[in-house]
Amino acid sequence: LGDVYKRQEYAQLYLKPKTAHTYAENLVRIKQAIGHIRLCDLRTGHINSFYRNLQESGVRNRVTAVCKLDLQAQIGTQRGALAAFSRSSGVSRATINQAVTGKPISKKSAEAIAAALGMKLTKAFTVTTHGEPMSPASVLSYHRTLSSILTRAVKWKYLQTNPADNAEKPALGRHEAAYLEEADARRLLELLQAEPIRWRAVITFDLLSGLRRAELLGLRWKDVDLDAHTITIRQTSNYLPGVGVYVSTPKSDSSARPLPISTAAVMILLEYQRWQDAQREKLGDAWKDQDGRVFTSDTGAPLFPDSVTQWFTAFVARSGLPKVTVHSLRHTYASLMIADGTPLVVVSRQLGHAQTSTTANIYAHAIASAQARAMQTFDRFNDIVAGQATADPAELENKKKAARE
Repeated sequence: LGDVYKRQEYAQLYLKPKTAHTYAENLVRIKQAIGHIRLCDLRTGHINSFYRNLQESGVRNRVTAVCKLDLQAQIGTQRGALAAFSRSSGVSRATINQAVTGKPISKKSAEAIAAALGMKLTKAFTVTTHGEPMSPASVLSYHRTLSSILTRAVKWKYLQTNPADNAEKPALGRHEAAYLEEADARRLLELLQAEPIRWRAVITFDLLSGLRRAELLGLRWKDVDLDAHTITIRQTSNYLPGVGVYVSTPKSDSSARPLPISTAAVMILLEYQRWQDAQREKLGDAWKDQDGRVFTSDTGAPLFPDSVTQWFTAFVARSGLPKVTVHSLRHTYASLMIADGTPLVVVSRQLGHAQTSTTANIYAHAIASAQARAMQTFDRFNDIVAGQATADPAELENKKKAARE
């Protein structure tokens, strides 16, 4: 399997860095489980057994570590100390911040932090092993990796058919996208008015544009036309351990798209642009922007993706808003459009979905609510169809009851 994966360096040439990284991680366990089986002998039954094993208790063997030191004191509070420690340890600033606040991190990251402090792991961290089974979503990630590799094997004539095609996969179950109702979305925007512009702008614009986080952070000023009220998605900004923040292409062909934006979205961009111009002038040669990115740190560097997530999570917690994530802003954007009667094909295009069916599946709840409201349109004819008396709700219920009896 590994040979098929690496053939002609296919992964490096044709897969997105994040996809290649996930495949490489998943291949470790896949090789351990079925790597000894010759490709021509691999059957669907072998794959089914592998998936069942993944769902057994203890198979995940996940290890986490919680820092028991005052890590902030160890790193220092002076400007640039966190960034310097991140570089020396090879651990992202987001992960270090998690450790500082007492949240669990991976054993690998904890070992790197402890080594950078010149300590043993157990002196700096409390290590815990978790024995829960792997989640259906994680099993499906292994399936996507294995199926993709075997599909390539079929195309390259190593196999006639893909044994993963008929494998028994776990069901994810019904999961509704978390989003804010209009009243809560309005409250969110009101509460943001008291926050620093660098955070207020990125969160507000995300709610008003429905972009994926990577699309939002990859946006450049040359992709924005403030006069025409449009933006164009041409690149994304992502993060991988060992690579850092990097630029990639949009998720799919349909993700690379021009989008109209609202007047409110233009207004927040204009305010943010004034702040950014002032920062650039103040810092001069110390300004770190290299590609005209819209949303940057206060020194012009690209925003670290998890820093946006962490700030928003803390903001939601202290604001008393419903528990939502940065990705919930995208769901809120879509749900509000559907509630307002926007055609599904338009919503799908705005979101950059490859198929309208994807939009329909994710936002089934919003579509059902919109359909129910749409039917109320015809209540205006109640008095004509059934007589004035039946327009009274109580009388209507009586008639229903009589009909049932």
